[in-house]
Amino acid sequence: MPKTLVIVGAGFSGTVLAANLLRSAPAEGADIVLIERNGAMGRGVAYAERDFPYLLNVPAARLSADSRDPLQFLHYAQARLPNVDGEDFLPRALYGDYLQEILCTAEREAPANVHLVRVFGEVTCILRAAGGRPLAAQLADRAPIAADIVILALGNPPAPLPAWADELRSHRAFRQDPRDLPETLSAEHSVLIVGNGLTMADAVSALSRRADRIPTLHTLSRRGLIPKPQTAFHADAMRGSGEVLLAHTHSLRKLLRACRALAREVEKLGGDWREAVAFIRNLAPALWRQLPEVERRRFVRHLHVHWDIYRHRLPPQLMARIETLRRSGKLCIMAGRIQRVIARDQQLQVSWRPRGGNSTASLTVDLVVNATGPNYAIERSVDPLFISLREAGLVSADALSLGIRTARFGACVDAQGRASQHLYYLGPMLRADHLDATAAAELRDHAERLASHLLTNTQTGQHHGAEI
Repeated sequence: MPKTLVIVGAGFSGTVLAANLLRSAPAEGADIVLIERNGAMGRGVAYAERDFPYLLNVPAARLSADSRDPLQFLHYAQARLPNVDGEDFLPRALYGDYLQEILCTAEREAPANVHLVRVFGEVTCILRAAGGRPLAAQLADRAPIAADIVILALGNPPAPLPAWADELRSHRAFRQDPRDLPETLSAEHSVLIVGNGLTMADAVSALSRRADRIPTLHTLSRRGLIPKPQTAFHADAMRGSGEVLLAHTHSLRKLLRACRALAREVEKLGGDWREAVAFIRNLAPALWRQLPEVERRRFVRHLHVHWDIYRHRLPPQLMARIETLRRSGKLCIMAGRIQRVIARDQQLQVSWRPRGGNSTASLTVDLVVNATGPNYAIERSVDPLFISLREAGLVSADALSLGIRTARFGACVDAQGRASQHLYYLGPMLRADHLDATAAAELRDHAERLASHLLTNTQTGQHHGAEI
């Protein structure tokens, strides 16, 4: 009997997983149901078609969605754009086109008894089915879809509404969505972007697209740190098993010292510190699992933000724009905490405390943009699906609010600590157990391993919840 595998979410993770399942389907056949709530398969929020050409923050030569063909995306781009180089940072919408093409190709080449079923709608909960299949996906506007396996490929959760913005939801000068920016701003206006990560850089890029209409831009985060720039470094320059780092996982302080020494040694030999970061990134899951919980907590409290700015970097042209804006006085990057925001007619008055200071500063702007990044703490999620999953005990939060607990291959760990045999998660919330799970290469590898696991178990008739 053909199996039914339901994938909730058709962004990068869901699309790449579906393509892998279509390529290597079980002999008895399968129905692969891909559900997307935003209306475009293969794009998600990250690669949606938009008026402004947001850039990928990884060069084209390192963005293949198929590990068997490392330059697949580069070749796709070169067939469509003249003079594309492997170190180019291309538009995100083009990457969405590429993912859609991958899915369509896999569907065309799939065996006759393997079917891709596209469903557009919002899944509100996952039910324990009473019939022949163990689970069912309940949609808001149609009957439940029964499934042998459900994979949650939900992408990045949206940023939480900050406490200071509770009364600003409908104010015209506040944007909870950092890509929903007004077209009417000019050089006489001012903007506060809350957050200093990659999302901030996107907002700065969009708001400064017209040289004669750039508003005065302020950004604010607790530490005032912004991502480092990308360079044309050799991502695979360093090889080895990493014993020099794995030997120090009993102490975060000693591990940090070893990582810094590694980066210094790379630069001393004429390399780029980014080569050391790439090497550490590949070891990150093993390092993270071996750290004692008290050291993990110390990392989240003190070092996570620093790791992020070195790990998640900006395209050089975007960094150059940020530096030009800073030198011209059009961009001010600040460190501190917002205490209160009050509406003053069409503007917003922001009271904030600079980092390390005791006094309160005030700033009146024409627009406040929330660019604080995703909310990975599922216990605070307002998403109906996550609320229902948590209340049903089908998923559980990790102790550090980094995502959801998973076992091998992304099997969801329930409220009793058991790894599910039928419910899996694929996406950035894997970082709870892997520390990093947001880059395309990382998620691609997770998708390929999960597809292989699901197909092996489907063919043998077994569904072993992987070990925790």
